[in-house]
Amino acid sequence: MSSSQPPSREKRPLGFDELIAIVVAFGTMGSIFFWVTGKNPSQFSATNWQFPAVFSQPAAVPDSSKTLTPPPSSSDTLKPATTVIPSPSRAIPGSPLPQVVVPIPVIVPPVSAIPEQPIVRSIPAPATTQPQPAKEKVGPVTFSDVPDKYWARPFIVALVDRKIFTDFTDNKFRPDEPITRAELARLIQRMSAQEPRRKSLNFKDVKSGNSAASSIDYSVKTGYLKGYPDNAFRPDKEIPRVEVIAALASGLNLKPSTKSTKTLQVYTDSKKVPKWAVNKVAAATEAGIIVNYPKRQLLRPNATATRAEVATMIYQSMVKKGKVPAKSSQYIVRHSKVSE
Repeated sequence: MSSSQPPSREKRPLGFDELIAIVVAFGTMGSIFFWVTGKNPSQFSATNWQFPAVFSQPAAVPDSSKTLTPPPSSSDTLKPATTVIPSPSRAIPGSPLPQVVVPIPVIVPPVSAIPEQPIVRSIPAPATTQPQPAKEKVGPVTFSDVPDKYWARPFIVALVDRKIFTDFTDNKFRPDEPITRAELARLIQRMSAQEPRRKSLNFKDVKSGNSAASSIDYSVKTGYLKGYPDNAFRPDKEIPRVEVIAALASGLNLKPSTKSTKTLQVYTDSKKVPKWAVNKVAAATEAGIIVNYPKRQLLRPNATATRAEVATMIYQSMVKKGKVPAKSSQYIVRHSKVSE
């Protein structure tokens, strides 16, 4: 029996090569379509498009001149970034496609937390001058043979403090020991700062190796001491009080202002003063250099001078020159005083 329909051909499944060709064809067409729409999307009108936002886009870089982004904290490991992709929904023909913002995660490496450090301002130290060494002081003198109420203690302490008397050992000053001419020359060199006004003298008994040679030379050139007529200085001779007084008056260039014999009337033993020393003793008396212990009116000019007596008269000479303040003592001879 004949049929009006042509006999159907037997159906067979597509082969693998055919499937591959179809996929490649559709992929090529899709690529061309997306490239064309990307170049000029206004030439196409499409509705109800949707693109899967699964592909990664580079994060939009903000304008650093307008926006400052704070640094991520240590707990932030992911921070969303935004990118703009086209959204074809509700598109109007002839107009650009609307845009939607799809957050795309951007991996931000963790930043280790850095503890805030206090701001420390460096304050420069105030400018200071170079510290000057303090003047050496021996402090309270505690000589075992110079008690607190010793008559010459204030003078001794002052001269020891000024390094004028330095020759003491075993915590003893030896105030009642005699003093030699060489020792007086050393004290004069330490207490005086005068310029030489005489020539040096070569004494036959003062060798260059003598420890007191420079002091003797200074005391002679400044006018304090003299030698003897036989060109000898006699450095080891114990010096009498009148020679100490005459030496200080000569070095200070003191002159009596009134008749010397009248001035010496303050002393009960004034007649014992050698004639060559009358004017020197009178000038020293007016200047307040002479100190007599235990009686102020007793001069004892020819007695050997002790260390304590020399200390008092050395100090009084420095008072006369304005180097030290005056000290009060009942044993200092005043010209206006009359003998008691």
